[in-house]
Amino acid sequence: MKMLHGNRLIGIVAVAGVAVGSGGIFQAHGAANSTAQPRAVISNPVATPTFSAPAPAAPAQAADRGPPTPRIIVIDRNFILQRSSAGQDMVNQVQNLSKQAETEFKTQETQLATEANQLQQQLAILAPDAREQKEKEFTGKQQAFQAKVAQRQAEIQAGFNKAAHTLEVALEPILKTIMLERGANMVVDRSAIILSTVDIDVTPVAVQRLDKTLPHVKVELTSVPASAVPGLAAAAGTRPAGAPAGVPAKK
Repeated sequence: MKMLHGNRLIGIVAVAGVAVGSGGIFQAHGAANSTAQPRAVISNPVATPTFSAPAPAAPAQAADRGPPTPRIIVIDRNFILQRSSAGQDMVNQVQNLSKQAETEFKTQETQLATEANQLQQQLAILAPDAREQKEKEFTGKQQAFQAKVAQRQAEIQAGFNKAAHTLEVALEPILKTIMLERGANMVVDRSAIILSTVDIDVTPVAVQRLDKTLPHVKVELTSVPASAVPGLAAAAGTRPAGAPAGVPAKK
């Protein structure tokens, strides 16, 4: 029986490519990426810098001097999301929402498992028409349950993504201010650095200022169109007669 167990509800959401649950939502500072990570909310700076200060107007002679020299500062976005007050608050809220969903759906899941076992015992003695009807009814119940679970997972993920965007918006002016203070014209994520002989990481300063600007972010269930819910179409699909989801073949 292809049930969605409670522990799968705990591992649904991710900002910056990490999973919710026992492993935490955000990748630990310097740790390898989790294989169950959700899609990143803050864009990867490898292709383009996260922020770039406008170059000041220069006289015509500057054209002969070549392009301006990059003056870079570095941040660790995963560390900011993991260690900031707002980021930790988001993690706790998502875990609570996942536990609530697990508790809510556990009873329904148990009922479906019991019904599947009972139906399996009845298949051999039911008339073909009655057996087909029973299978159809059970398949409909299971598909409806799977759709509810998938919908809740998507709502939690969407709520997390919305909160992460709020954090990102609050972080942008902080980074721009640090750029001006350090005379930088580019911010690069630490994950894009291969080698460096200087320490230009401003992550601790960014976290400190973000904590003052945005200590908390509310994570709420956010509605998602059914067409945008991964797995919902599969849950609503059909199965051949005689093979309802969750009812193993009679041996």
